[in-house]
Amino acid sequence: MAQALRAFPQYQGVSTVASPYANSSYHSFQYKLDKRFSNGLQFLTHYTYAHADNYTDQYYAVSHKVAWGPVDFNRNQVWVLNTVYELPFGKGKKYAGGVSRAMDYAVGGWQVSNTTNWSSGLPWTPSISECGAFFDGSGPCRPNKGSGSMKFSVGPLDKANHQRTYFIPVAPILSADAYPVGTDVCGLAGTASGPFALPGCGAIGNIGRNVYHGPRGFYSDLSVSKAFAITERFRAKFVTDFFNLFNHPVYAFSANNGANGCVDCQNLKPDSSNGKITGLEGGTNMRQIQFALRLEF
Repeated sequence: MAQALRAFPQYQGVSTVASPYANSSYHSFQYKLDKRFSNGLQFLTHYTYAHADNYTDQYYAVSHKVAWGPVDFNRNQVWVLNTVYELPFGKGKKYAGGVSRAMDYAVGGWQVSNTTNWSSGLPWTPSISECGAFFDGSGPCRPNKGSGSMKFSVGPLDKANHQRTYFIPVAPILSADAYPVGTDVCGLAGTASGPFALPGCGAIGNIGRNVYHGPRGFYSDLSVSKAFAITERFRAKFVTDFFNLFNHPVYAFSANNGANGCVDCQNLKPDSSNGKITGLEGGTNMRQIQFALRLEF
């Protein structure tokens, strides 16, 4: 009877398999101020304070709690200002409106535009050097929360090794001299160094995923253009673009940019990358300038 009632009797029963599911969340406060184009000026500025969290698939099957944390590419605070200003000089403008055509070629038709972005840093997850003793080197090598805090700041440039210090690692939680290879370290859970402590054997540290943030981001681009008439039908515009106007580096130290976040790795050689900034964020460069000439008709 049940088979006769099937909409598609040629198919047999359907088996279901329980599978894990995941989600993400995003919460934000946003503010925008917009000035429409008038008297040659327009600008748009907006600020966002946001928290975006998701699961990472790396340890989701082990513990949902451990896999949850800030999204790798989320910046908690972002402020952007975009401005366009036509300078009030030359024919038809407020100042020097009656100048000759020759003089108008020099003082008229200028426009300046700028986009500036200030953002807080990208997140990263701290790790510890005792991974081999507790996890056979398989990770995730996160510490437990200890007491105190760690200082993070961009240090001076090491010109010889082309890097900057972002944090100085604390002393190793387990000293290799005191606990040689083969020592049963499972009873040492809770041993601490600064703000970090050992988790229990087989346990994942409770400090959490992406709890720290790297250096802030600052981006500012400028465009200067000069428009001038050739004939009544033809106009030309010469444009100069400055990318990264202030030549300000955007340092790479995050989950997506190879942050060496071992907080107790004591390899303090000058060329060591522990806690060091060794490059720029992907997609950014130092100052670049380009020129363009456009004909309009």
